[in-house]
Amino acid sequence: MTSWMKASAAAFAIGFGAMLSPPAEAQNAPDTQISGTISVWTWPNNDRTFAALLPTFNKAYPNIKVEVQGFPAAKMAYLNNLQRGMLGGSGPDVAMMEINMMALLRDRPQWEDLRQAPYNAGEFISNFAPFTVANVTLPDGKIVALPKHTGPGGLFYRRDIFKEAGLPTDPEEVTKLLSDWNAFIDVGKKVAKPNERWMLANGEEIVRAMMAQKGVSNFDAEGNLQFDNPVFHDALEIVKKAADAGLISPFVAWSPEWQGAFGKGQIATVMYGNWFGGLLKRAYATADAGKWGVALAPASEGGSRSFNSGGDYIGILKTSKNKEAAWAFVKWLVTDGESLKQQYQSDDLYPAFTPAGSSDWINYRDPYYDGQNVNEIFAPVQAQLIPSTLNQLDSAATLALQTAIDNVVKGVATVDEALAQAKAEVKAKM
Repeated sequence: MTSWMKASAAAFAIGFGAMLSPPAEAQNAPDTQISGTISVWTWPNNDRTFAALLPTFNKAYPNIKVEVQGFPAAKMAYLNNLQRGMLGGSGPDVAMMEINMMALLRDRPQWEDLRQAPYNAGEFISNFAPFTVANVTLPDGKIVALPKHTGPGGLFYRRDIFKEAGLPTDPEEVTKLLSDWNAFIDVGKKVAKPNERWMLANGEEIVRAMMAQKGVSNFDAEGNLQFDNPVFHDALEIVKKAADAGLISPFVAWSPEWQGAFGKGQIATVMYGNWFGGLLKRAYATADAGKWGVALAPASEGGSRSFNSGGDYIGILKTSKNKEAAWAFVKWLVTDGESLKQQYQSDDLYPAFTPAGSSDWINYRDPYYDGQNVNEIFAPVQAQLIPSTLNQLDSAATLALQTAIDNVVKGVATVDEALAQAKAEVKAKM
């Protein structure tokens, strides 16, 4: 374990010890007499995750029927359907909120206040990661949802490709090798093959990681656009270096071609939250068990290697016809040990519920990663990450920034030109 990881792990252990107050309310025995049918709205692949969890849930609550509906995340279909349902009073009993939707959705009056009886979430909300608690708590104290999972980020890499290039494959050695972003580019030149294999899937991964490492969001707490912050210019310059060296794939992120590239061995590394491992295992690279490893992302100036990438939340709508059953499902989903274990080991979903960090199941040697305990990466990352500032125009800013990244990668705009255009696009919507 590197010195950074050891120091971070020590801080993580101290912080966890302070947060492990007994979650008495969360651990109450289930009331098997609660009955009825509830609807839950989410998106792929959460719909599959929930479906797989239901047999375990029904052992605790045999008389509750859960109907799960997943709306595609593409083109904001889920968000649009949920907003229409909330406004028209035809929404579900229970709904998910992805972190990028939080600023748009959390202030809506249609959410139940989980602080109030009979929920009383205030009695155990401190058992969730502090930044997730801040995301679900309004200025007046209302708790609109419970945190489900977080997205501590890392660098997923192909051990076999690194070995072929004559590079180390052990996670600790890869972490040392990719010490900073310039080192990442130097290593990428040894890995990439023109029109055949690339070091990185998309330049957006570099920008998002560098922003998070510096604690810079699209907007500051006062709602000011931050595209003039030096981190955006610096990150796009790294993207340009990587693109000029032929390290970035030509595939559009999340497109079928992009997804297929992982299973074909065309992508050597990818930087997202720990949840990306679930996509590799069950969708993108199902035949590649043992070929992947996880290391820390390259460090930005100042030494930070932590970044958050994703996370989601789950709440109850006031229009729910069976709030008792809805609450039983929500609380069980995000605090029950068996639920969290299954989500982590089957779908690589990192629990926001901090007492889970002391469980044996979160520190297991995963065969998909050649027996690596990837929590040795993700736990210190979560302990050191800087929370992002959420804004209702985050989606617009993200789209504008992605266009800027693509234009730099394609060489149709300089870094300054791309940022100026992105800034103008977002300013026009403010």
